[in-house]
Amino acid sequence: MATFTEPDCLSEDIANKVHDFNSDTFRVLLTSATPSLTTWFTLASVTGQVAAGNGYVQSVEGAGMATTMSFTRSGQVTTVAHTGSGPAGSVQWTATGALGPFQYVVWWNDTPTTPANPIIGWINHGSPITMANTDTYTVPQGALFTIN
Repeated sequence: MATFTEPDCLSEDIANKVHDFNSDTFRVLLTSATPSLTTWFTLASVTGQVAAGNGYVQSVEGAGMATTMSFTRSGQVTTVAHTGSGPAGSVQWTATGALGPFQYVVWWNDTPTTPANPIIGWINHGSPITMANTDTYTVPQGALFTIN
């Protein structure tokens, strides 16, 4: 899996109980813009999201591809992971026309109102991905980050 990067505010958001990984609604979006550690704190700050259509629904408050967060603890280490509702618990899109390009997958929380729609983090695929009609993109599954 590509390396997960968290924005500078994530640890503070966790300490302030902004995220409830058991019950909040988390979503995933695709973007071509390079995320910023110091300014991408909420959905409103995200730029370059893939255009709606051709199998992609843009992430806006209350809409977008949902994912389920879970966590496991082993000793003093807690691991946060995600799964989806697709095949084998995946989060995926199937293009119905040209879709993209995108290079980053961003996770955000659709539940809190203060701050509204905070960013959890993102992965970088290293180069842009453009999907042709009928192509399927599956978000890498598994552990995103650990809390020590």
